[in-house]
Amino acid sequence: MITDKDAYLDEEVEEVIPFEQPAIRFSHIEADDGGLRPYQAELKHQVYALWDKIDNVMLQMPTGTGKTIVFTSVVKDILHWCSHNSKDSKILIVAHRRELIRQASKKLGDIPNGLIVSGEPLEMWKSVQVASIQTFMSRRHYEQMRRERFDFIIIDEAHHCMAPGYQKLWDMFPNSKKLGVTATPWRMSHCGFTSLFGDIVLAKSIEWFVNQGYLANYDYISIKPNSGTQHAINSIERMGADGDYLDSELSAVVDKDKIRAELYKSYSKYAKGKKGIIYAIDRKHANHICELYATKGVSICMIDGTTPTAEREQMIAAFKEGSIQVIVNVNIFSEGFDCPDIEFIQLARPTKSLSLYLQQVGRGLRISKNKETTVILDNVGLYNRFGTPMANRHWRYHFLGTEDGEGYNDGTSISRDLILDSDSEYEPDYSEDDEEMVVVEHAEGNMQVRPDEANRAAGLSEYNVFRKNGLYGVCNYRNRVIVPPIYEEMRPCHNGYIPFKQNGKWGILLTNGTVKVKPKYFNIGPFVNDRAVVQNTADSEEYYINGKLEKIR
Repeated sequence: MITDKDAYLDEEVEEVIPFEQPAIRFSHIEADDGGLRPYQAELKHQVYALWDKIDNVMLQMPTGTGKTIVFTSVVKDILHWCSHNSKDSKILIVAHRRELIRQASKKLGDIPNGLIVSGEPLEMWKSVQVASIQTFMSRRHYEQMRRERFDFIIIDEAHHCMAPGYQKLWDMFPNSKKLGVTATPWRMSHCGFTSLFGDIVLAKSIEWFVNQGYLANYDYISIKPNSGTQHAINSIERMGADGDYLDSELSAVVDKDKIRAELYKSYSKYAKGKKGIIYAIDRKHANHICELYATKGVSICMIDGTTPTAEREQMIAAFKEGSIQVIVNVNIFSEGFDCPDIEFIQLARPTKSLSLYLQQVGRGLRISKNKETTVILDNVGLYNRFGTPMANRHWRYHFLGTEDGEGYNDGTSISRDLILDSDSEYEPDYSEDDEEMVVVEHAEGNMQVRPDEANRAAGLSEYNVFRKNGLYGVCNYRNRVIVPPIYEEMRPCHNGYIPFKQNGKWGILLTNGTVKVKPKYFNIGPFVNDRAVVQNTADSEEYYINGKLEKIR
């Protein structure tokens, strides 16, 4: 990430004299769609249709489908219109990472553009400026920037735009047309973006792009929901101010010899010899992974935010040309890293951020003539929280900041955890066999399939208990909510029966939510080997029932 010695300004923006933007009728603009794929041209024209009605529009496109190409085409169309109508216009493209800024500047091709980046000379006479939000809002440049006129502002990775530095753009340039582009219009707080954007244009699903050949097929291999590693991650209670895991907590739980051994074991089994990226927790964790893989003969390096720019660029060049096989990185290759021939992604950093998850796996979904499929190794169970990359997600609900779209495992705090009674003699088996990874989604020909066999292998039943806000409900294996989370506790489903606790008493539900046995029992344990322990009252003796709810004598 780019840093600047000058932090964002805390002061209120001084009064800005409004300006009149060029009166472009975007519905009639002479657009150049050359070089665009059909879906890219369609999305661009949807943005134009909205721009005729409102000033601020968000565009969602999955990672790897050409967001930069689309907004570059928008820039060219605007400049072309201004040139033919003798209008003067200035365009600002803003992002928060050096990789994104350089990428945007490069994609502009022969269009002259200035860089507003720490260490670079300003060339403000150029019609197009590509800026680091940090540098743009720094004390050093603020006075000059607020007096500039930007008719159009494009925000890359716009899911970050609720940060104070970005929000000041709305205050400084209230009359500008703004376009925010992102793969994931999602916030950890689940608040929407409607305070900044009037509407959103949505691309088709990742599944559509995969099946159409615009994104790579993939094999998704994950730890089981009941694995020891997943259990350890689920036990973490302290979170950071942003709602995600604290790195220190993750390191204490995940940066262990046994778990790192499982990392290499899965790499060796499914991705050995392939080119890929491993996402680590912190520098120490990344170094430990590098040391392990290097002892096994893997050409590997580590990059994080402290890696000097020249050294980073040298390692990236070596990775792209193939002399370095694997890069372990910390918080820098989730966004803006373009290397289509990546053959595997290994997830070694747990997160509660849907955006981070999809950005990370998306690095491996770009198409390349040199690969048939991408291998995604999920060693920290992000699949168990978010589903696979192709899970059904209702981005509009997240844009609006509503919870209407819940019922899909789309990152809205639904966490599935099979719960056993802690006082029961039947404890989860965290043996070595439980640490085996399983294929939960895989490529078959030119299509991506999600077979029932894979779901069963992953330990996912047709109906599964999940926990949200301290209460329990039931979802199916596609993570649609069947029974809302309204119960104090639940046991795993067995033969269509789900023991549940309500008002301190236990009963049994059917999978459709119908009460089969009223909650009047002191305890009904989980079904193990087709039997469950029952205790009528605190003082009564225990007995067993079978899978047909018959008392075993």
